[in-house]
Amino acid sequence: MFVIYYLIAMCIFAGINACLLTCFYRRPLNSYFTAFFFSIVLADFGHLFLALSTTIEGAIVANKVCYLGSCFLPLFLFLLICRLCSFNIANWVKLLLFAYSSLVFALSCTVGFSDVFYESVRYVVLNGFGSYMPTYGPAHMLWNLLLYSYVVAYIVVIVVAAKKKRNVSYKTLIAIAVLAFFSIGTFVIARYMDSDTLLMPLVYLVDELVLLYICALVKMHDVMNSVLESLEAENTAAYLAFSPKERYLGCNDIAIKFFPELLNCRTDHVLPPNGEAAKIFKDGMKQLQNANGDKVYRFVYKERYYKAVMRNVQQNKKSQIYLFRIEDETNIQRYIERLDANNTELAALIKNNKDQIRLFQNQMLVGMAEMVNSKDGFTGEHLKRTKEVVSILVSKMQKDPDLSYSKEFYEDMVAAAPMHDIGKIAIDDQVLCKPGKFTEEEFTEMKTHAEKGAIIIKNLLSNFQSELFVEIAKNMAGSHHERWDGSGYPYGLKGEAIPLEARVMAIADVYDALVSKRCYKEAFSYEKAYGIIIDTMGKHFDPSLKKYFEQSRAELEAYYKQECEAENAAARV
Repeated sequence: MFVIYYLIAMCIFAGINACLLTCFYRRPLNSYFTAFFFSIVLADFGHLFLALSTTIEGAIVANKVCYLGSCFLPLFLFLLICRLCSFNIANWVKLLLFAYSSLVFALSCTVGFSDVFYESVRYVVLNGFGSYMPTYGPAHMLWNLLLYSYVVAYIVVIVVAAKKKRNVSYKTLIAIAVLAFFSIGTFVIARYMDSDTLLMPLVYLVDELVLLYICALVKMHDVMNSVLESLEAENTAAYLAFSPKERYLGCNDIAIKFFPELLNCRTDHVLPPNGEAAKIFKDGMKQLQNANGDKVYRFVYKERYYKAVMRNVQQNKKSQIYLFRIEDETNIQRYIERLDANNTELAALIKNNKDQIRLFQNQMLVGMAEMVNSKDGFTGEHLKRTKEVVSILVSKMQKDPDLSYSKEFYEDMVAAAPMHDIGKIAIDDQVLCKPGKFTEEEFTEMKTHAEKGAIIIKNLLSNFQSELFVEIAKNMAGSHHERWDGSGYPYGLKGEAIPLEARVMAIADVYDALVSKRCYKEAFSYEKAYGIIIDTMGKHFDPSLKKYFEQSRAELEAYYKQECEAENAAARV
């Protein structure tokens, strides 16, 4: 009876896990997760029915239920890995693979009527539960071929992804692949040992729990940690980053448009030695090595003129990156050439224009944010929205006669809001892009992005912005994860020890995460999001800001409804 209770428990757990995925993760990483979970439910019930069977007819029917689930599990895992590797599988290929799995299942249904799949089968009792002993027929080789073919396919996908230089998280890919190989390998071993009825439900449960845990971590991480600043619509500059060892760290879309050679470059690898663009960037990095401050570097590429402003960005005491901001100056250069007499004067005016230097400083932050955003995987629209939320809250605070802050303070608070997560540029890619559970050391490193963000802002802006703006931006970046009750990080500040601008930023950050639609969840209703914020006033958030948040409710909801309508209109176009 212990075996029966064990199998019943496995079926119950499989059903609960499938319901959890459906109810709490309405939009999981992709639809193949759902298909995978419900296939496991079928397979587990098949094993239970087999153990409960008392006749050969009952054992045959239960075996067919097992095949109904297990024939499609390798297919769904294969499609999941392809999705993670950014491979677009044609619909006709999916149909062909589905048809083959269906064929194997159909052949398994002939057991008891034909000797094609099983030549013979007899009922046995093993360790007190029902089972069967088959003699395999010629068509059974198609089942073995299905299993071994998918193992080979997993390996091929990983190898091709590496050769094609796709932007893939190796840790995620390897984790899913190990699950696949472990599941199929365990099944093959269990089949030869005649113990698959006992072993496979436990293997399926482990697979489900791991995948559910990954989904839960991704969902929690999205609420607690925001994305970085997006590239503004008017930006026309390319941004690239390199390590001191000349390893390519990333770029934005405009950089790829300027330099198509970058499509052949893999992140965290040295640039190909024979490329024209690679030679240009290496020359720039050599100039930057011994330079103090910004270095201006002009060059010609594909008969177009470019201006690169390069900076050595110190991430911490031991590491740094080389950041390039590149503008296409072809039109300007050709105009200057036509104005030969004024060429020197015009170049000097451009070089010494303080407004242009300040614009570069702000746009450099935009470029850094975009590169991290492309690695972090979230939408850059979050930063525009959080800035608007801060603006709405600030507008209510300005009307309060009990507050004596200057107009400049409020304006700087709104302007600095998009820089709150700039410190993630200093986080190792393997930690920043990891979708699963962080180790203790990885989570400790991830939490340092707040403190590092404050350092980066101080280093970048101190010589170009006012002291007030730098202080506000630094506080927003460094303290927006602090909590009113002192349970936040990085410093564990409590109450009014947390700067006001960081307390305002914390509300905007979490509110947008709650009401925004993500790849793995639907947006919370405005009422639910409002309730969560209100209920955590005095714990997570400053209770003195409650009245401004309440006053802003209607305006916030109107803004997000307008944004939603604009997105829907764009989607229809």
